[in-house]
Formats: sequence, C-alpha cells, structure tokens
Amino acid sequence: MPRWIPPQVSLRAFREWRGLTLEELAEGIRSHGIAISTQHVNNVELGYKQTTAVVMDAWARVLGLNAGLVRCDREIRQYVNAVDQDREQAAVLEPAA
Repeated sequence: MPRWIPPQVSLRAFREWRGLTLEELAEGIRSHGIAISTQHVNNVELGYKQTTAVVMDAWARVLGLNAGLVRCDREIRQYVNAVDQDREQAAVLEPAA
C-alpha cells in the first residue's frame, strides 16, 4: 500500500469551476475526435472507470488545463509505485540506528 499519494484535484471540481455540464465536457472531448459518452465522463469523474492518456489530454484541453499535469488513474498508480520502490531501496541502504 502506498505511503504517499500525490496531491490531486477532482476533475469534477475543475469542470464545475469552468461552468461546464457533463454533456458540454463530453461534447468538447468529442470535438477533439474522441468518441466518448456523457456517462463515461461521469464514471471517470466518480472514479468508477479509467480512461486513456489520449482522452485525458483532450479532457485537459477542454478544461483549459496543462495536459501534462492531468493524469489518469493508471499513470498515478505507476508514479506512486515508483516512489514506493525508491523509498524501499533508500531504507535498505540506510544504516540501522
């Protein structure tokens, strides 16, 4: 289990801050050539479904965010796992007190 999780801001909070409905966001993502339903957008926001980096890139563009700062759950898990591995290796290398 990860001991540290990077700070995250809700995708729903960003959408609401921009004043977009679920349908408007889905339509914006579709305007980038990605077939996506309003239900899928809702499920991703609620954490019930995962999506791809390509979808997240379009999602970020619609919200006016830096796409490099928005990550899907899979990428966050990979990052957390890498941090945990680094910490475990550092703990092994530290001399016992």
